[in-house]
Amino acid sequence: MNENEKARRFFNRVAFVFPVIEASLFPEYRRALRKLNLEPRQTVLDFATGTGILAGAFAERGHKTVGYDFSHKMLKRARRKFPNIRFELFDLSKAEQIPHQSYDIVTMGYFLHGVHPDFQKQILEHSARIAKKQVVIFDYCCKGNWLVDVIEWIEGSHYNHFVSADRKEEFRSAGLEIIKEINLSDYGSVWVCQAVRQ
Repeated sequence: MNENEKARRFFNRVAFVFPVIEASLFPEYRRALRKLNLEPRQTVLDFATGTGILAGAFAERGHKTVGYDFSHKMLKRARRKFPNIRFELFDLSKAEQIPHQSYDIVTMGYFLHGVHPDFQKQILEHSARIAKKQVVIFDYCCKGNWLVDVIEWIEGSHYNHFVSADRKEEFRSAGLEIIKEINLSDYGSVWVCQAVRQ
């Protein structure tokens, strides 16, 4: 079984515990989007949307938003919680199928730290290709508390590698430059990036 399939099974199994995570992340997303004040007419594609809370925070601000995820149980919860958002079952390993510059903004919330560095780079490269305006990434900026460590250990993610990497260099190598960074908590940040067009 490959890493992608293991992750899909994991998230299908743990979808029921996400109300606890949503309770802290949804307000964080809302606060961040108020600070960023992105143009509401811009369309949004939310990668690895999970239970849809980042997509929901964008939609509340007037963005036409679509969420992609490979976990049908997560999407079931997302559709129930946000019935006015279009959520699609989609495996991001097939992101090359998404047309070039088809959304204004590509976003993802606490996703990159959980995938292999090679896949992180692929996702960032596709995000740069798909987004007309910006790529907005929420994730860990540094090591979290003991609870975060336990959750990430259970998930079996690439969290330790991610938090020790040079974000600016990582994004640059995928064709993105950071234009704004906001710390959201002791261990979470949001980066607003734009593609470096050749």
